[in-house]
Amino acid sequence: MDREFINSYNDYVNNGNAWFNLNPLSKLWICMCIGLSAVVVRHWQFGFSLCIFYCIAALIIGIFPRFIKNYITISVLVILLTIVIRQFSMRDPNFTPFINILGWQWYKEPFIAALNIISYIMGFSGALLIYFQTTEMRDLMLALENRGVTHVASYIMLSSMQSVIDMRQSAQTILESQKSRGIETDGNIIVRMKAFFPTLGPILLSAMSGTEEKAIAMDARAFSHNGGHTYLRVLRPIPVWEYICDGLALVFLICSIVWKVLSMTGRV
Repeated sequence: MDREFINSYNDYVNNGNAWFNLNPLSKLWICMCIGLSAVVVRHWQFGFSLCIFYCIAALIIGIFPRFIKNYITISVLVILLTIVIRQFSMRDPNFTPFINILGWQWYKEPFIAALNIISYIMGFSGALLIYFQTTEMRDLMLALENRGVTHVASYIMLSSMQSVIDMRQSAQTILESQKSRGIETDGNIIVRMKAFFPTLGPILLSAMSGTEEKAIAMDARAFSHNGGHTYLRVLRPIPVWEYICDGLALVFLICSIVWKVLSMTGRV
């Protein structure tokens, strides 16, 4: 019998990383304050500085390969769409010519406006990406329950998030099984659509059977009982330094709001 494994359930959750071990609500507060600062300031230099900060933070935390892959995907889509739309929608004879690409004249003012929009979108999305890549949803729901959220509400939220992941994994499994039977699943968009639509039936059936299994498991564990519930995972108490970090994040957000107000009034 693995006593170390058994005793692990008697200890607080330990992920071996200072950032990972932060209380999920504290991490959410810090990430939201930093992300909202980009939305408040809306200046490309500030927003892109946050993007660099996120990359450095991801490298220190240890999630850089996973983070940068998703972040670049989001960035490319946002950058291309925003710049092109701004160049088409903002037209004025007084605009300053910036660059000419294959006969298409780009102007400086729409380009700067696009950069400002891109910077706060990326500044906010980067914070959320780091949060969700370093926080397990079950720990977030447990933290919410510790703050007074009912176990029914926390289960509904957790189940909704987990259902999307389960359906994606189920679809991937079905596609791989079809591929092993010689059915073509790779290729252009039409081939992929032809391979995907037949999987919808098994996915829905699997989801319905999974719902029944969850209902039976919940009933066996007295989920509807109104008394106190026990947990296999226990979050550590929030230390004082963690509250200080939350306060510093709030101060950072307030400073960005003050700076924005002063810049709009022309005082900075």
